[in-house]
Amino acid sequence: MMAITHATIASAGTCLILGTADPVTLLLAVAGSQIPDIDTSTSLIGQVFFPVSSYIEDRFPHRSITHSLLATAVIAAVAMSASYYFLGDMWSWIALPLGHLLSCFSDTFTKQGVQLFYPNPCWAISVSNPHRRIRTGSTAEYWVLAGAIATLVIGISLATNGGITYKVSESLGLKDAAISIYNQNASSHHTWAEIQGVWASDRSNASGKYWIVDMDGSEFIVTDGKSIYKTGKQIVVNKLTVDVGEPSTTEIRTVNFNDENAIAPLKELATAYPNAAIFLNGQIVIDFPEDIKIPIAPNQFPTAQLVGSTLKLENLPLEKAIAQLKGQYAVGTLSAKIVNPKPSFAL
Repeated sequence: MMAITHATIASAGTCLILGTADPVTLLLAVAGSQIPDIDTSTSLIGQVFFPVSSYIEDRFPHRSITHSLLATAVIAAVAMSASYYFLGDMWSWIALPLGHLLSCFSDTFTKQGVQLFYPNPCWAISVSNPHRRIRTGSTAEYWVLAGAIATLVIGISLATNGGITYKVSESLGLKDAAISIYNQNASSHHTWAEIQGVWASDRSNASGKYWIVDMDGSEFIVTDGKSIYKTGKQIVVNKLTVDVGEPSTTEIRTVNFNDENAIAPLKELATAYPNAAIFLNGQIVIDFPEDIKIPIAPNQFPTAQLVGSTLKLENLPLEKAIAQLKGQYAVGTLSAKIVNPKPSFAL
């Protein structure tokens, strides 16, 4: 029974401490948790390695040398050396000594305790009242096992969703968690930003739900279906969380202009992807820059900028590009980001 309890405590603790649900790592922790009881031939590991357990049993008291920090240090040195030799990474097998340490610590709550600081003969016992200490096979151990199983389930859930730090960051609306969620899902799903913040222009309320168009460094390019905005520029963010929406596909296509009517290839793109949200990036040289009218609004991200006869586009919706480039001939190359299907209010 104690072997199962040790294994569960070690795997649960390792899962939480290392933030991983990797089966190999957890198995290493389980293996490490069994090592302390090799000092008795009646234990599971003692029976498997009887010559070793018998040798130790004849020379050392139970829960002494194999339950000590000295043993943890030896196991860590061996595990890290082997890990570096075979895998080129000395930390890959750190779960083995960690499992051993957690198992030894859990035994300090038993009636006997352990000689944690061997060769110092003192016994480390975490509970001063003898009646509150755990006895092997008792009801208290079953409660400990149940708690360890619940902790393991929670740990695996947290690890598969980014870990404790990640979940805390997400709940607080910290940017690192939002960026991670976006990077993991943007290519396969619509992603939405729940923003609490204000407009940079007048500090009026800008809180709401925005569809994420793209990222620029650590900032988000978003839309509410009316215009394009950028966090850190148009929207000053107090809190931002990212929600994953319906499945979608993202495709990047190149559109070349060889001194030809700019509208034709853009309309071909619109015809080819009738249900997609399409955004254009890049720059082209146009023949009649004086005819380009770019609206200027304090709360909108400048998706189009005219410098001489060069028109620079950054996440400009295809529909607006077609409207602005009527009658223009262009030279250059644009990149089209195609998200299919478009969200309900995409431009």
